Amino acid sequence: MDTDEHSVVSAQLATLKDRSGLSIRAIARAMGYQNASSIQRYFSPDYHKPALPADFVAKLLPVLVGRGTPPVAREDVLTLAPDTLTDLEAASAPSRAATALDLKGQVAAGLWMEAGLFETDAVRQTSIAGDLRYPSESQYLLEINGESLNRIARNGDFVLCLDFAEAGIEVKSGDLVVVERSRDGGHTIERTAKRIMRRDGMIELHPESDDPRFQEPLIFGEHDEEATEVRIIAKVLSVIRQIV
Repeated sequence: MDTDEHSVVSAQLATLKDRSGLSIRAIARAMGYQNASSIQRYFSPDYHKPALPADFVAKLLPVLVGRGTPPVAREDVLTLAPDTLTDLEAASAPSRAATALDLKGQVAAGLWMEAGLFETDAVRQTSIAGDLRYPSESQYLLEINGESLNRIARNGDFVLCLDFAEAGIEVKSGDLVVVERSRDGGHTIERTAKRIMRRDGMIELHPESDDPRFQEPLIFGEHDEEATEVRIIAKVLSVIRQIV
């Protein structure tokens, strides 16, 4: 990887600084440092690492999130973090304990299936903790039912879901999501899990499967009547496989 590629993260950090309206000195002070020189190296094109240190990103989150126009989002800052969640979790752990999550039924990984069929069992608590980057109250587990995501999540796996509305994050093309569709005037609610892609005003819900039955995407126009009944309810953060 060349120098330009390595310095992408410093350019992203500088962009977020400009968007927030804060100076490097103000950011450093808000993070608990005495001088701008303590963090200046992370803004330099000479910074040759693909991510910022996890503890630095953990301190940066409360300083930048919500500032600027448009406001800096939590996910904007987290793009600067290491790929491994464990590094960031370790940095955040002293200020926030992991919370066990609820299993809220199933989600179809195949055809649309009525949500009511997946909610007949009572919500039950698990021993599985959530992602420390996000509020625990915005997270829950669903059990995969079907084979259309088997390259990522097999039938019977759990997926860790982040509620889009509660977490206040944006839906991005390429996200793995849980989608809900309302039909019959709201009397029928259906769910499925797919990868969302946006192209030329169209919403495409793609399977991630080696099953020949599940290869074609579901496609909707973002502004047609049918698309208004389709909404993204959660982003899938990770897959959890039980080993018996």
